[in-house]
Amino acid sequence: MTESESIQAALREMAKSIGGLESTVTTLTRQWRDQDEKASLGRRDLHQKIDALVDDLRTLEGLVKAAISDIAIMKPIVDGVIEARQQVRGAVKAGRWVHWLIFGSGGGAAALWVFSHFFSVSLK
Repeated sequence: MTESESIQAALREMAKSIGGLESTVTTLTRQWRDQDEKASLGRRDLHQKIDALVDDLRTLEGLVKAAISDIAIMKPIVDGVIEARQQVRGAVKAGRWVHWLIFGSGGGAAALWVFSHFFSVSLK
């Protein structure tokens, strides 16, 4: 092999190495670009999901505020129902006493006295 052939062989080897490097750099560049695009899509999807979650939380906050307002409106009604139950219990107890007075004591005079003192009946 002559000197010129060995130079040519070295140049071909160098060209081959440069071509391989160029191919590797092109492949890496393409992979980085694809990964960057995928990462951008992933970030965009994540932001969209976070925005949707924030919207859901705002909706939930509104529902909770409305529920609290409704409960505040219902509280006096519930308190009134509880008071009415207590009054009914008292009326039942009083009715038992009246029943005992009427039927337990032989009746008519005691019933007349109870009705005349505790009840007023009028016609409309």
